[in-house]
Amino acid sequence: MKYLVLLLAPFLLAACATLSEDECRAGNWYDIGREDGADGRRSDFIIQHAKACNKIGIAPVRAEWEQGRQEGLLIYCRPRRAYEEGTRGRRLSPVCPVEDLAELERANKRGLIWYRIGQDISQAKSDIRQINAQLASLAADDPSRASLIGERASLRLEIITLRAERNLYRY
Repeated sequence: MKYLVLLLAPFLLAACATLSEDECRAGNWYDIGREDGADGRRSDFIIQHAKACNKIGIAPVRAEWEQGRQEGLLIYCRPRRAYEEGTRGRRLSPVCPVEDLAELERANKRGLIWYRIGQDISQAKSDIRQINAQLASLAADDPSRASLIGERASLRLEIITLRAERNLYRY
């Protein structure tokens, strides 16, 4: 096992790198920064790129990267994007201008609620699957079937209610 870990270590470390060797060599720092900005990366994220590229002796061009990142932030710091981040269960990164923050946080919160309700729906569906499995294993005349069937009906009603509530949080 110890040897397996030693053999896999270089691959695991490479998987953690933010950029490939080819990306480091290409050095398109403006585009890399633009992508990072559109993903809501903070200004200190360039340190991760520096670590990835330092292995092959290349240093990021911070000014180009930051210029691209600022361009990307124009994409990230929009209400629609803040909402989409929320629908993925992610809070808004603290990179947007203060003057836009209240609107962005409202949109992100709306998306987070939409996401949470989706999680609740998934859990209810999972519970129904478990109940169905239990029912399949019980004899047709088992008295515990009635309570399981009632619980399943309640969960189905909960799903309908949650879906209706979730529709209120669509963008």
